[in-house]
Amino acid sequence: MSYTVELRQVPACPIAVVRGYATSAHLSTRIRALFQEFYAGFQGKGGLNIVYYPTWDVAKPFEIECGVQVESGGNSSTPAGTVATTAYLGPYSQLSLGHDAIHQWVRANGHRIAGPSWEVYGHWTEDPAQLRTDIFYLLRR
Repeated sequence: MSYTVELRQVPACPIAVVRGYATSAHLSTRIRALFQEFYAGFQGKGGLNIVYYPTWDVAKPFEIECGVQVESGGNSSTPAGTVATTAYLGPYSQLSLGHDAIHQWVRANGHRIAGPSWEVYGHWTEDPAQLRTDIFYLLRR
């Protein structure tokens, strides 16, 4: 699949989350566990699921936040600013392909990643090929 990466200005988005730590090797397991924890206690009305990565480190544990987008309030937010973004369609096990596409585009177009990134998960479907995840990377000014 080819990916279209776009440069876009985004506002801060309030999110309701639980926080935890993960390693690259155990990321999917930690995401599932944090979403279970989140939904065990979440009683509000939320939008799409989101995983927010304030930082990322392949060598040591890094913070992640799992929850939902909310209209207001929440206990965290994604940052406002210029992002590189793409839509990934397919199974979550291959989501790194969308991330790789953004990293390649950023290098090829002379941009630099600021640090934070996030994934917004579309509505669930039993067909893994139809799962949509929008991926965002905040860029340096």
